[in-house]
Amino acid sequence: AFGFMSSVALLAEKLDHHPNWSNVYNTVSIALNTHDAGGVTDFDFVLAGQINDAAN
Repeated sequence: AFGFMSSVALLAEKLDHHPNWSNVYNTVSIALNTHDAGGVTDFDFVLAGQINDAAN
């Protein structure tokens, strides 16, 4: 899980987007939203797609 989180951290940093996440017992939970927009935006979906690719 830590290796995956490190990969995601690099992706998020490149986009200057920072998810809320946790790692509990080798299970990673990630919440994406754009605080300035008050919800989920296309930008969040871009990062979600990259995270999905990293997981597979």
